[in-house]
Amino acid sequence: MHKSIFHSDTLCPILAGMICICCLLSGCRMQARTEMFPSKEGYLITIGEDPTDRDTRWAKYLYEHLKKRANDDEMVAFGVSEMDMWRIIIQIDPTLQRGFKVACKGSDIRLTASDDKQMLWLQYQLIKKISKEDPRIDGSDLPPALINLNDTCGAFAFDYQSIYSPYGLNADHTGVIGLNNFDDSWGIWGHNLRKVLGKDAEKVYTIHGKTDDSQLCFSSEDMYRQIESYIVDNFGEKGNFRFVIAPDDTPYACTCATCTALGNTEKNATPAVTELILRLSQRFPKHTFFTTSYLTTQQVTDKQLPPNVGVIVSTIDYPLRRTDGKDEQDKKFAEQLDNWKKVTNNIYIWDYINNFDDYLTPFPILKIAQQRLQLFKQHGASGIFFNGSGYSYSSFDEMRTFVLSALLINPELPVDELIKSYFNQEYPVSKKWLYDYYTELENNAQSGKRLGLYAGIRESEKGFLYPEKFIKFYDEMGNFVSEAKGKERKKLHELQTALSFTRMELARDHGFDAYGYAKRNGKDIQPLPQAREWIAQLKEHQAFAGMEYYNESAYEIDYYIKEWEQYILASDIKKSLFLGMNPSTTPKLNKNDSKKLTDGTHGLPGDYHCGWVIIPGEECTIDLPVKGLNASGTFYISFLNLPRHRIYAPQQVQLLKDGVAYKTIDLKPEDSPEKGEMMKATVPADLNGTEQLSIKISCLKKPGTQMGIDEIAFIP
Repeated sequence: MHKSIFHSDTLCPILAGMICICCLLSGCRMQARTEMFPSKEGYLITIGEDPTDRDTRWAKYLYEHLKKRANDDEMVAFGVSEMDMWRIIIQIDPTLQRGFKVACKGSDIRLTASDDKQMLWLQYQLIKKISKEDPRIDGSDLPPALINLNDTCGAFAFDYQSIYSPYGLNADHTGVIGLNNFDDSWGIWGHNLRKVLGKDAEKVYTIHGKTDDSQLCFSSEDMYRQIESYIVDNFGEKGNFRFVIAPDDTPYACTCATCTALGNTEKNATPAVTELILRLSQRFPKHTFFTTSYLTTQQVTDKQLPPNVGVIVSTIDYPLRRTDGKDEQDKKFAEQLDNWKKVTNNIYIWDYINNFDDYLTPFPILKIAQQRLQLFKQHGASGIFFNGSGYSYSSFDEMRTFVLSALLINPELPVDELIKSYFNQEYPVSKKWLYDYYTELENNAQSGKRLGLYAGIRESEKGFLYPEKFIKFYDEMGNFVSEAKGKERKKLHELQTALSFTRMELARDHGFDAYGYAKRNGKDIQPLPQAREWIAQLKEHQAFAGMEYYNESAYEIDYYIKEWEQYILASDIKKSLFLGMNPSTTPKLNKNDSKKLTDGTHGLPGDYHCGWVIIPGEECTIDLPVKGLNASGTFYISFLNLPRHRIYAPQQVQLLKDGVAYKTIDLKPEDSPEKGEMMKATVPADLNGTEQLSIKISCLKKPGTQMGIDEIAFIP
């Protein structure tokens, strides 16, 4: 158990990590206090004995914000009152060791917290609890409360907790749900050091005697002075800000003479980075400085770090799947944390909660996140950064952020109950329908299969998104949108719009089968009328904030729709005699990819996930069994040219009939199109009497070359 959870006040000294689940989000009323608040005339906000300025400030904060929510100004008072009121006493007590406490005695409710962050959260917990019983107080905009107002104490599981998602970045919500405000937390974040240093920063990248400016030199005196000036000018010397000092996102470290003398090697920048951070930590003892455990700084320093130095450990190589602590990957990551724990108590985790290639398809991360948080806490983590969709819309974001914020406070809370409490409050008409479907997704994700951080629809389908269930859910949405009112209707409409992208991706991927966008008629396919309805629904994304892009690369939904209409609904392949053939390939492809080559459905050049068969290497051969075809027409093949993802259209396509060279097509792809582009190769062909048509494809030799093919057709 964790020292972060709530329990009876009488057990505080003994069971600092225990929790009474039945009193938490279970729908239970407060024991012996049912409907207590309306029994008095109002609420008197006051401070205890020997108050500090912080006590007074927080008491006034509660007074002002509770009064704003009251339908009668007279029912909320500050300091003294002659009315019969509940007395709420506010106190900051740092000796609680980053904890909080609720004590109820008679008409007194005492709220005590160790710091400002927990006091803010605790006050809104109180406001929410009051509003649930007292109709004179409006708390409808607040998320469900996590605690009851019987005697309770506890502490947040982590010192720092931040969620990089639309709801988690909303400054009006972060403190209410116990999160740190990400935008106000960091003076330097991630790989942004070069932005701070500016164009005049000294850059040295020496390896095998060669110098380059693509990596920073952390032993540079010029770098230290520029960081020092930046902190003094923008944050001062007495503030309490966090700074990440990390190399650029490349696999090599500086090996200049000074860095090498400190201990750097080609793949290890930890020694020079550590020396710079130690120097900054001495210069600015009030600020906190973090290195990263990522790429060239994965190796743990051998130096004992001071209290204002820490590390942010990336989980990018730790598979996102069910965690029980027994898997080899679990043990490997736990060992990494244990090694850092030997040199610092400030271990933050950079973890992930989205598919960064598809923000709109549901991503059931909550139960996996809970298991990971428990592991992180067990092995010394003191802070968590959940990397999500940033300011871009992500399906179910508000619910997921609420649940994740609760788990960051206490990783032992029951996930299903948290989900239910949120849906019950925010979706009175559709609550059960939403709960049943979303929790099914969460349970599907507990199969042990890995969730893809960069995944197309097919990978999501294999992991948790079962098409029949999703399509049923999607098709039912219109009825619930119609029945709902006000805020619920708007949210459901927004979700329906976002999930239209998922429906279109499933349809595109399934082609003309039962879940697809079209039906087959002999050797051609015809789009279903419903496909235009999905597109019409997705076009409504413009009405919703943050729904301009659907992934991390800022791919526009409007562009996706344009390509759908151009390449799928208005496809230039009206009929193909290759439709449904089963080609064989070298290198060998899996069965689904092979079928994609002749399914009559184009990929979308704007996104390599959308319908493209990606083949590694500079050459490939595709064999088609054409015996009995006996036809002449136009041979057609289309490629993706997307150099920024190392996907190159070929230079040449050669056709062989029964092993004999027949025709050659030369192509001249552009080196760097702004977006992905489709390149088509066509040539007249006569396949009468041919048993096997072979297609040999060759690209220029470049490091990491891949080819993207979406369709091979024969048009009579």
